[in-house]
Amino acid sequence: MAKPNILFIAVDDLRPSIGCYGDELAVTPNIDRLAKRGVRFGQAHCQVAVCNPSRASLMTGLRPDMLGVWTLPIHFREAKPKAVTLPQWLRRHGYTAVGHGKIYHNPTPDPQSWSEPIRPVQTERGYADGWQARIREVQAKLPDDDWRKNNLRGPATAAPVIDDHKLVDGARTNLAIEDLRRLGQAEKPFFLALGFIRPHLAWISPRKYWDLHDPKTLPVITDGEVTPHTPPYALSNSYELTHYMDLIDFPKPWDERRVSDTLARRLMHAYYASVSYVDAQIGRLLKALDEEGLAENTIIVLWSDHGWKLGEHNGWGKMSNYEIDTRVPFIIAAPGLETAGQATDTPVELLDIFPTLCDLTGIDTPDFVQGESLLPLLKNPTAKPDRVAHSQYYRNHDGGEYMGYAMRTRTHRFVEWREFGTGRVTARELYDHRENHTEAVNVIGNAPEELVTDLTSRLLKTHPRRALQMVPAVHSNPNRGRLPAPIKFANRTDSDILVYGISPQGRRTRRPSVVKPGGTKQINARIGGVFVVESRDGTIHEIHSPAFPEKTINIQQP
Repeated sequence: MAKPNILFIAVDDLRPSIGCYGDELAVTPNIDRLAKRGVRFGQAHCQVAVCNPSRASLMTGLRPDMLGVWTLPIHFREAKPKAVTLPQWLRRHGYTAVGHGKIYHNPTPDPQSWSEPIRPVQTERGYADGWQARIREVQAKLPDDDWRKNNLRGPATAAPVIDDHKLVDGARTNLAIEDLRRLGQAEKPFFLALGFIRPHLAWISPRKYWDLHDPKTLPVITDGEVTPHTPPYALSNSYELTHYMDLIDFPKPWDERRVSDTLARRLMHAYYASVSYVDAQIGRLLKALDEEGLAENTIIVLWSDHGWKLGEHNGWGKMSNYEIDTRVPFIIAAPGLETAGQATDTPVELLDIFPTLCDLTGIDTPDFVQGESLLPLLKNPTAKPDRVAHSQYYRNHDGGEYMGYAMRTRTHRFVEWREFGTGRVTARELYDHRENHTEAVNVIGNAPEELVTDLTSRLLKTHPRRALQMVPAVHSNPNRGRLPAPIKFANRTDSDILVYGISPQGRRTRRPSVVKPGGTKQINARIGGVFVVESRDGTIHEIHSPAFPEKTINIQQP
C-alpha cells in the first residue's frame, strides 16, 4: 500500500482563538472543518514560547537542552550540525519534501531539509504610500543610542483593500497549491509544508477580514495583572511591540501606565482579522487537496509554534512559561481515522509530532527522537494516559541568566527557575488548573508538600538540574589569534553557495555572501573565524575556518 502524503501546516503566533477551541467570536470556518476530520488536542504545548527554539525542537525531535537552542539568534545547525530533521528523515524513507514560508525561523530556512530549493515570492507590504518616510520621521526623534534608530518597523496594523495573494501568506498559498497538484501526480509520497506568517506582527490582512469582526464585541483586556509572588523574570516585557513605529512607547506589564481601551481594541481587531485571513488560505489549500482526490491518502497536521498574550497578565506577546504563551492549537487528521471530530485534553507536546508521523506513515522512529507518539491518543482520544507537557524559557534579567522549566499535568502547572550557568534553583511557581486557567495566583507557598515533592521529582526525571552553556558547538574563536587571514570560496557546483560568518557567540550573519556557480568570493577573515557554507539546493553544509592567509576553499558537488 502506498505511504500517505503529509500536509504540514504551521501558523506563527497563533493562540487557540479559534472557533473549534471554543472562541465564539473567532471566524475560522476552515480550521473548524479540519477539526471535524481530525483529532483536536486541547492541551498541546510548545517547548519554548518563541519562534526559533520552538521550531528547531519540533523539527529535530530534540528537547531544547539536548539541542542547545533556547533563543532566537542561534541556528540549530551551529548547535548540532549533524541533526536530522523531520523532512530529512522522511526523505530517507522515500518522501519528496517541499517547503514554503516559515517552517524554521527566518531568515535561515535550512535548505538541507528540502528536496527542492525554497522558491521566493514577490508581494506587497500592505501599507499605505509614504510609510517609509513616516518611519524616518519617527526615527529622527529617537535618542542617538536607541537601538531602533536604524531598526524600526512600520505600523503594527494595516487593513489594505487588496487581494489575498498580493500579501505574503496568500502568495505562498498559491505556490503550495501548485506544488500540491504537481506532487500529487508523482509516484513518491510528499511532505508538503506551508508556514504562515500571520498572525505574527505586523498584523496586516485584507480589509474584508477586518470587516468580519465587530471590534466592540471583542474580549479586550485592559485590567490584567502581573501574577504576584513570582520572580521578576517570570513575565515577558511586551518589548516585541515596541519594534513598530506606532508602538515605540508600548507599556511594560508592571508599568503604572496602561494600554488604552482604544488601542487594545484595535490590536485585538487586527489579531482576529489576521487569524481569519490565514484561515481562508488554509481553506484554499484544503479545497485543492479535495479537488485533486488526495484527501483520502493524506495526513494533515496543523500547529502553531507558541501562543500569544492579548492583555493576559497585563502583557502582550509571547516569551514566558505561562499557559497563555505555551498552549497552542494542534490538530491531526489522518486517513482512516475512526475518531475524527473528537478531542482530547491530555497534555501533549509539539515534540510528539516527529514520532507520531513516523507511526502514521509506517516508518521507523529514529532513536534520537525524544517525543512520544500520539498514535494511541488518535485511536482513543478519551483515554487518560499519565502524560505531562514540558516547556521552558531562558531569561537574562538584571545581569543574571535564568532558565525556567514548566511542566503541565492534567491539573497543575509547575515551574522551577534555575541559574543558567549552575542549575541552582532560584524560584518556583505552581498554578492549580482545577479551579481556573488564569494562572493569576501562585499557590506554591500553600500547596501540600507531597504535591510539590511529586511534581519536582517528575520534572527532574527529564530536566535534571545542571549547568547550561549558551555558546553552540560551532562558533568563532577570537582567542586563536587576530591576524588577518583572507579566505576565498570558489563555487564549483551548479547551485548558489551561501556563506555565513559565525560570531564568537555562534550567531550567523543575517545576510550571507552569495557565490554564484563558477564564481569566487574573497572574505576578509581573521584566524579563529568560522564560516558555514550551504548550497541553496540543500546538498552542501560545510564548516570552514581560515588557518593561513589567502586560503581558497573549493566547494565541490558531493
